Amino acid sequence: MTEEQFRRHVRKIAALRGWTLAYHTHNSQRSDAGWPDEVYGHPKTRRTIFAEFKSNTGRLRPEQRDWLRHLAACGFETALWRPKDLDLIVTVLAPNGPRAQLPEHF
Repeated sequence: MTEEQFRRHVRKIAALRGWTLAYHTHNSQRSDAGWPDEVYGHPKTRRTIFAEFKSNTGRLRPEQRDWLRHLAACGFETALWRPKDLDLIVTVLAPNGPRAQLPEHF
C-alpha cells in the first residue's frame, strides 16, 4: 500500500466516524517545512488530530519530528500513522477512542 493509498483509506474511515479533514497538504512546497500532512477535526468530540503519514519504512525528516513534538507540547493530539498501525488508527478515530499519541521513539 502506498502512502497515498493509505491516506485515502484513513480519510474514508475518519469520514465514516464523523471526522472532517480540515487540512491536507496538496503541495508541500507551499507549506512550512515539516508541517503535518493532514489535520482532522471532530466537532462533536471537540478533538483535533495533526497526522503525519508514512509508509511502513518511511522516515521522518527532522522538521516533521519538530512540528509533531511542538504541537504535542501545545496539547494537541498528534500522530505518526503507518499502514501497520491501522488497527490502532481505527480505535483512535472511534467516537470515544483514546487520544492519538506519538510513538515513544520516533
